[in-house]
Amino acid sequence: MNRNKDHDSYIKYISVIDLIIKNSDEKNPITINQIQDLIYDKGYDFKIDFRIVKKFVENYNNYYEDTIIKTYKEGRNNYFYYENPNLDLMEAKAIIDLVYSSHFFTLKTKENYKKRMQDLFSIHNQAYFQKRLNLHVVKNENEQVFYQELEVITKAIKKKKKIRFEYQKPSLTFNEKHKLTELAPIDTVFSNNEYYLLCQGAKDPNTCIQYRLDYVKNVEIVKDSDVKFDDYQLNSFEKKLNNMTYMYGEGKIEVIELEFTPNVYSNMIDKFGKDIHPKKINENLYCVQVRHIINSTFYSWIIGFGGRIQIADNDVHKKQFKDFLMENFINKNNTD
Repeated sequence: MNRNKDHDSYIKYISVIDLIIKNSDEKNPITINQIQDLIYDKGYDFKIDFRIVKKFVENYNNYYEDTIIKTYKEGRNNYFYYENPNLDLMEAKAIIDLVYSSHFFTLKTKENYKKRMQDLFSIHNQAYFQKRLNLHVVKNENEQVFYQELEVITKAIKKKKKIRFEYQKPSLTFNEKHKLTELAPIDTVFSNNEYYLLCQGAKDPNTCIQYRLDYVKNVEIVKDSDVKFDDYQLNSFEKKLNNMTYMYGEGKIEVIELEFTPNVYSNMIDKFGKDIHPKKINENLYCVQVRHIINSTFYSWIIGFGGRIQIADNDVHKKQFKDFLMENFINKNNTD
């Protein structure tokens, strides 16, 4: 009998607290009458009064050793509202905007993050998390495998062990063999709209190498290995990390056709996503149409490949690129 009574009391306690958390915040406090209406709407088979709710709230706040559910009296009404102690609403909004602007996460992952963030706040704030623009570019399709690899890497970093893995960059060659790489993992970082694994260099222990994390496959921990970084090495790694920056700059989004050689296909994927559709011109050349911001940063990116990526379409884009070269390289060198 007592066991059933305790169980009923617990269900009542959980239900009332849940209703307060999901239906109130600082700007939208809730009264006893409103809580009673919600209980009726939910079809719960119990009744409450101010004394019961006050007791539930006190127990909840005592458990968390903080006043998370606030209460105050105004006129004849007693008000309750939930105050998130860990995250401000605009902080949460900024996090979701960052997740959605990333091309790395799958659309399903983005929706999961948004749902979890929404659950931290009341129904009155759900509209803050609505995303009206779909900026998604497919870059990582198998999130389950990715998280499995990430878990192994994280364990290796924690245990200070080396890892062994295959680096499987996208290729236009079928059944390409991938050699095993064995290195000491330093950290995982998000930069340039991509997720990277940083590892200590094999030849130079004071430098670090970056790997696209979604290309890292079949990771395993090297058990008979020990990893230790000194202060000088950590400072060197930080300098490398600080150089992993990217600026979009000004410009407008345009459709542009590019020609590229097969050995830079993975770089095209990095830049434009997996949903590009290259057309084969010959064994050594492919072409593809992409949408991107056309500006000096984009031109500099093309130049960095030493002719392996070239502008292939209309005379306007070619002339703009030629003008950029003349202004920033040819004329400048002649002046110097």
